[in-house]
Amino acid sequence: MEGEYRLAAPAKLNLSLRVVGRRPDGFHELEGVMVLLELADELRLAPADGNLGLRVEPGGSGAPSDLGHNLAWKGLVAGLGEVSHDVSLALTKRVPVAAGLGGGSSDAAAAWRLGRRAAGLPDRPSDDELTDLARIGADVPFFAAQAAVAQVSGIGERVAAMQLAPDTGHEVVLTLAPFGLSTAEVFAELREDEWGSAGLAANDLLAPARRVRPEIDELVRLVLAAGAEPRLSGSGPTLFALLPDAARADAVAGHLDRAGVSALRTRLRTEPASIETVAASRKEPT
Repeated sequence: MEGEYRLAAPAKLNLSLRVVGRRPDGFHELEGVMVLLELADELRLAPADGNLGLRVEPGGSGAPSDLGHNLAWKGLVAGLGEVSHDVSLALTKRVPVAAGLGGGSSDAAAAWRLGRRAAGLPDRPSDDELTDLARIGADVPFFAAQAAVAQVSGIGERVAAMQLAPDTGHEVVLTLAPFGLSTAEVFAELREDEWGSAGLAANDLLAPARRVRPEIDELVRLVLAAGAEPRLSGSGPTLFALLPDAARADAVAGHLDRAGVSALRTRLRTEPASIETVAASRKEPT
């Protein structure tokens, strides 16, 4: 390949997440609505002059930098079929890790798209490719499908673009917990009588997440005290609130900051990210 490809890997929120069953292979069947955020990682795919590898910045982000465990690298391998010896992938992390925001899955989907572009292949997945991508992670198909808002079902492989209600607030306050949560641990705590119990605008994983990490109860209390409605994204522990305008969102974030809670401001994204091509620099003749 010549030049460099760049692509943002946005975080996501689960506006709703319902567990509706379990498959014979043990995976849970889900349905819900997912949206993209402006908060995003960035990936860059470039020629490597024979130095095959992955670079994760900053070093203390919590994302694995070894090829066998990094989801971005798995996505790149899936996109290319096999990684050429002259390809290097750089990942700049901004999305918190193990937070329920889909950062690793978004990285995988973005790397898949970059790999497809580098290989001269379409970067919009077919239904079969969405099923394959779901094996990397349940959220990967949503990010790869390039919909800013979508109804997602199955184990994540069925993605249907949709529109939000006109009165949906686009200003977002994220309440970041000082700990991560394992998705597997939260699902292991989920009881069958809790499947589908949360309603259309909530998250069936909130109750099991609170049992795994009772500290979430205090975060919920603080968001309510700030005058906002707390909702859980994914398996947590991040809580989010949708606000109608920037002034209201700033006020909620300020209240949380004064209470000693880490709050992050962002917005709902209205369009999926597009791949940017950076031409290779030419060397001057000597």
